[in-house]
Amino acid sequence: MATVVAVALGSNLGDRRAHLEYAVSRLQALLQDPRVSGFVETEPVGTEGQPLFLNGAMVGRCDCQPREFLQSL
Repeated sequence: MATVVAVALGSNLGDRRAHLEYAVSRLQALLQDPRVSGFVETEPVGTEGQPLFLNGAMVGRCDCQPREFLQSL
């Protein structure tokens, strides 16, 4: 039986959008029926001088055990 999993995505260095798109492409190979949120810019918390983050999330179903999924990440 497949389990629903959610993964938070975020980057604040380099080509942030390219980093997130790469993560999405890799996760699509692990997840069934993957869905991706829009990406939003957010302020870093607790650290001054850091660039803005680009954040999103991805949800899908996975047939593997939780530890297996974490190792895949």
